Amino acid sequence: MLNKQTYPKILFKYLIKNHLINLILIFSIFFILIFLVDLIELYRRSENKINYGELKDISFSNLILMSFLKGPNVMQKILPLTILIGSIITFIKWRQNNYFIVIRTVGISLWKLILPICSSVLIIGIISILFLNPISSILNKKFYNLENDFFGHKQIPQFSLGTQGLWLLKKNDNSTFIINANKINQNKNILKKINVFRFNNDDKFISKIKAESARYNNGKLELIDGTIFSRKKEPNKFNSLLLLTDKKFEKIKILTEKPEHLDVFSLYNYINLMSNSGLNLSNHIIYFLKILSLPILMVSMVLISASLILKNNERKFPLAIISLTLIVGFVIYFVADLILALGSMEKLNPILAGLGPSMLSFFSGCFLVSSFDESK
Repeated sequence: MLNKQTYPKILFKYLIKNHLINLILIFSIFFILIFLVDLIELYRRSENKINYGELKDISFSNLILMSFLKGPNVMQKILPLTILIGSIITFIKWRQNNYFIVIRTVGISLWKLILPICSSVLIIGIISILFLNPISSILNKKFYNLENDFFGHKQIPQFSLGTQGLWLLKKNDNSTFIINANKINQNKNILKKINVFRFNNDDKFISKIKAESARYNNGKLELIDGTIFSRKKEPNKFNSLLLLTDKKFEKIKILTEKPEHLDVFSLYNYINLMSNSGLNLSNHIIYFLKILSLPILMVSMVLISASLILKNNERKFPLAIISLTLIVGFVIYFVADLILALGSMEKLNPILAGLGPSMLSFFSGCFLVSSFDESK
């Protein structure tokens, strides 16, 4: 009889290796399929593209490049589904090759059996956060820049949130204004702590304006309680100054960086910056917590698939239980997307929306595995 202390250690290494091979296989298949689908979609868009003035022509090599740039972002998104299907295949092989029955006969619980698998999946999830997420954010931003060059349309200038507050570049007939504000109240169209830099058409500096606040109303930007500084004149204080008139601007809009364009570390700092600027944080907090909880969601896929697949006692291909496991997995994805959508619409607390899907899946998996062990 094999020694109980050495047997699991040797077998666990083999089982983990077998699981990782299945994950790599499923992951490769998914990645190639999604790459081809993205490439076909980009090709279709390029064939139907109407060239608006400054848009660049696009070649097939550009389309391939754009598809590859989306790759790391796609890899992040398909990781949980890859874990689910790869685990289903692994546990089916365990049952058909009697690995699970042999292990159970030496008194090893399901928890102890799948703990090494869960640990390896958790490590994969952490690696995805530390390395894949930063790469994904950089390449995803490059993809959207290329997409805008080849397919985009000109947008009305908006305030954009940078590292030093809110910025707007606005041109009039005779001047160019660079406007900076530290805080904003979007509901009342009010800006706080304003700095305005004015240049002529030759990009020569004309004046700088500092103001305590500004109000945007009916296409007019009115500065309140400020001072005008210029090279040729003494500083001139004012109580009210009408700076811009543009009927295209009925409401102040803020162009923030998309959360998927930032890695998880930069996103944390950006959320703090948004908070200090008085902007809505919901979407960014949800995305941040979703990325952080990704390893937990991946482990949940192992727990759910193990408890459902290994419960089947038949050696033949268990089509019904596989279908049930896949349905449970896709229901989790549907519920997760629903929770994220509710959080984005501010119908649900953003912390609950960000962590809810992963924690719900994890506790469900723990319950199923515990119920499995208790029934044996």
